[in-house]
Amino acid sequence: MTGLIPPGAPGPTELSETELEQRLEARRKWLGETVFEHDPPLEPVRGDGVYLFDGAGQRYLDMHSNVPSVGHGHPEVVSAIAAQAATLNTHSRHLNNVVEAYAARLLGLFPAPLARLVMTCSGSEANDLALRIARLVTGHKGVIVTSGARHGSTATTAEISPGLRQPLPAHVRTISAPNPRLAGVAALGGWFAARVREEADILNKTGTGLAALVLDSAFVFDGVFTDPPGFLAEAVEAARQAGGLFIADEVQAGFGRTGTLWGFSRHGVVPDLVTLGKPMGNGYPVGGVVMQAEHNARLNASAPYFSGCGGSPVAAAAGMAVLDVIETEKLVRNAGRGGEVLRKGLRRLAKSFPRIAAVRGAGLLFGVELVIPKTGEPDPEAARQAINALRQNFILAGRAAPGSHVLQLRPPLSISAEQIGQFLEVFGGVLAALG
Repeated sequence: MTGLIPPGAPGPTELSETELEQRLEARRKWLGETVFEHDPPLEPVRGDGVYLFDGAGQRYLDMHSNVPSVGHGHPEVVSAIAAQAATLNTHSRHLNNVVEAYAARLLGLFPAPLARLVMTCSGSEANDLALRIARLVTGHKGVIVTSGARHGSTATTAEISPGLRQPLPAHVRTISAPNPRLAGVAALGGWFAARVREEADILNKTGTGLAALVLDSAFVFDGVFTDPPGFLAEAVEAARQAGGLFIADEVQAGFGRTGTLWGFSRHGVVPDLVTLGKPMGNGYPVGGVVMQAEHNARLNASAPYFSGCGGSPVAAAAGMAVLDVIETEKLVRNAGRGGEVLRKGLRRLAKSFPRIAAVRGAGLLFGVELVIPKTGEPDPEAARQAINALRQNFILAGRAAPGSHVLQLRPPLSISAEQIGQFLEVFGGVLAALG
């Protein structure tokens, strides 16, 4: 590719070296140390659709942020938020037809018996509440998660987020991410379910018991594992047989990201609890827990949930607008079609560059595993160089997996095939420069 800025070369920035260091020092002084995605860090000043813009007016194709699921600054979402904020925004202990209409519409998109919605302010808060409900319902405390999972930043959800690399309490047991060497639903499903049974037995033998199996159905922070569809079903049944509930964390996989409206539906399972977050309001702080009516009754009989901001009319208006855009712009279908373009393009690159060990994903959610070609060992340094080289060439990507060697791709659902082609062209040049 002509004009490619190679890895390690000075990249685009509107700040001089001195100005950049002054900004970083101010950040450290007022906000503490920050881990930035790119080097040098980007300072976007505006977003529009699939693009972010810096202060110099340079446009970056955003292949990474799943927060603005329907596109940065989508006018329908912005207008809905502004109009409702100008009319009324209050807590959820008042009747409000905007909130009630949103709940009815959202719940209509879930299978029975999921029939109640509790709105929160974030995905972390949603997972925190879902765990509380699971423990109320089961009378148990134990939790099973995957070894690279991240389910939130509250005290409770940080405890079940081994991807944050902190010590885990005894009541939290981990299982490996799905084994990509096992092909087929029966082989992979059986292997994964066996891991759940082993950890559930440990929890039951210690008297802790299993309250919940908590899974992101796309295993994003484990490195993205989505296939084959259906392999989760046996593990979910194993958790239920052990006395636990299944919590589907849809913060990453939900709202069309995997080419289906919900990530769990690809596996033919109905969760006991579903948690929602970032994409629900296209960046407006909103989350939620979808649950069975009887589980909602147990919560209300114990300690009813209340938040000053969760379930506000503005949050509901944002959520309703997101559903409108997903429907009218056919974004679930676009995610499926765009995902096939991305999958085929990435696999073509994998044939040319042995540094790519695997391409995994569904819809507009992919992980590209980078390794040392001669040894096949994970190569986090190559992944770091790759995302910085992409950033230097005005494309944003991220890293995932415990070893930070998997490129993470999750663009807005509105991305076009042409824009995906632009990414693939640049990524091919980056891989060639990496050698």
